[in-house]
Amino acid sequence: MSHPKELIKCVISGATDRVFQCRPMKTEEDRDYRAACKEWIFGIPRGSLHLHSESWENNIFFREDICRMYIQGQFLLAPTFRTYLDTLVFMEQRAGLTDRDENDESPRRPWSALAPNGGPYRYVFIPFTDAARKLQEECKMQPQTADDLNYGKHPRGKDLLVGSDAFPVVECYAHPFAVATHADKTFSRRRTSMMTAQWRSCTADIVDQWRCAEIKPPQWFVDAPKFGLDDVDLSATEASGYDPSTSQDNTVREATTAVADRLADPVEPRTKVSSWLGKINLEAKPVEEESPPSPRKLRRSTRIAALSSPYASSPPEFYAPLSPIRRAPWPSARGRDPIRYTPAWAKRNGRFPTRRFSSNDWAYFQYGIALAARSRS
Repeated sequence: MSHPKELIKCVISGATDRVFQCRPMKTEEDRDYRAACKEWIFGIPRGSLHLHSESWENNIFFREDICRMYIQGQFLLAPTFRTYLDTLVFMEQRAGLTDRDENDESPRRPWSALAPNGGPYRYVFIPFTDAARKLQEECKMQPQTADDLNYGKHPRGKDLLVGSDAFPVVECYAHPFAVATHADKTFSRRRTSMMTAQWRSCTADIVDQWRCAEIKPPQWFVDAPKFGLDDVDLSATEASGYDPSTSQDNTVREATTAVADRLADPVEPRTKVSSWLGKINLEAKPVEEESPPSPRKLRRSTRIAALSSPYASSPPEFYAPLSPIRRAPWPSARGRDPIRYTPAWAKRNGRFPTRRFSSNDWAYFQYGIALAARSRS
């Protein structure tokens, strides 16, 4: 989701001058099946991973020197234990990813719906160099809370090591999926102690959901046409497959001829456009066209309308999300605040949105926010 410009500041120092944008998750490294796993878990259309990698969920803003240190792996940000648990609960219970029928093509909840009220998320700052440790003193970061530390218990059941609360917390809008991806790579390049291994195991658990295909996408999703794929995106070799009479030799010959024709024509396209524009009478009146015929007035008889094929509408061939109903009943006090009172549909996997979804339901489905909730002072 979008955020105002006031939020474009260094997440560690708070600086607003010379702020650099960093994308912790790189998508060009993903193979096709791993990309499909990510897209399924992220709740986005097939083939749209490269587009969503440019969203707010994959952006962190740092001061120039801090950005350089982050890229070099002098420190990392790892989800707090609470953020880690919330992320797993979202994937396993609230995103509509698991326990689905194989042919269930209903939407999943997008990754933007994870954070309550749109974020921000909380991450532990783990330094590896002296320069990174100095940032803790310079920037006065906030300490971890008891909730961040899961009240002294590691998510795998053991007690946390003494001193686990020494790492400060950084808040930002970058998604745990993206931040955990970068943290997992940094952990693999740095020596891990018993202390930092507590967060490394949690980070690996998140990344393993798509790296090891622990949550597998159904085959219909893997085989689905990729987002934006049409004839324009096809290469010359692929496009020739539509014409059975076209051979490889003809394709090469036609391509060579086309290049030669372009080289032989010295007139630039802009010159041609200017020449054409000079021949146009800009003061001429537009040609009047006949208005389209008025639509045929339908008969009022429902019996005849039911028997007449022009009035019958064919059912949709694929599932399409319905738009919010225009006059939904005003929700109850509990229904107005789905953040505090989780709706029943959010506890199911698949087969939502429903026909009774209001705009308030859609806002919570997509972004985890409540439109109708009363503001708290």
